[in-house]
Amino acid sequence: MINTIFIIGMAVFAASSIYFFFASSKPGGINKAFLVSFVTLASYTLMWDGAFTEASSSGQPIFWTRWLFYALSCSLLMLEIAKAKGISAPGKIAELIFLNVFVMGTGTLAAVSLGLTRWIFFVLSSIAYIVQIIPLLKTRKEDANWINTTILMGWTGFPLVFLLAPTGLGLFSSALAMGLYLALDIYTKIIFNIQLKDQ
Repeated sequence: MINTIFIIGMAVFAASSIYFFFASSKPGGINKAFLVSFVTLASYTLMWDGAFTEASSSGQPIFWTRWLFYALSCSLLMLEIAKAKGISAPGKIAELIFLNVFVMGTGTLAAVSLGLTRWIFFVLSSIAYIVQIIPLLKTRKEDANWINTTILMGWTGFPLVFLLAPTGLGLFSSALAMGLYLALDIYTKIIFNIQLKDQ
């Protein structure tokens, strides 16, 4: 079941990579939408390969490399969000990127740790995430307020799945977690970039 989810993820993000590569309307700039999809494709390929996995206390597989790839893809998304929200101060952008990498780095450490250490890293990651999104949610721009919904309904879903999956409380299986992560990836990386492109 998990491998099927990864194959679907690979197919979806291969297709979105091709779409965003050819749909770019800015030939001189960085095609962030393409890069986000392409990095996510690499992430699903590595998880499908099965390398670098850990086992939870219940024996469920934990694909911790996901958060390392998120450090890159979500930093690119953060640049897109900052631009759409009108945040242009280099120091503020650097802070957002730093917090994003910190969130994903501590998320990785939480995924591979056990016991109290796991929860310490999860709490640190969650605090950094809250500190990261508060200024984004407070920044109001008439044609970009829809992004708040993406942040609250999409980005916030990732730590919730982490908490309930075998990486946290273990209330549902790795297969369900991977399915939810795929749905969130599609929403926050593909649908978001299509909406952004249409603005």
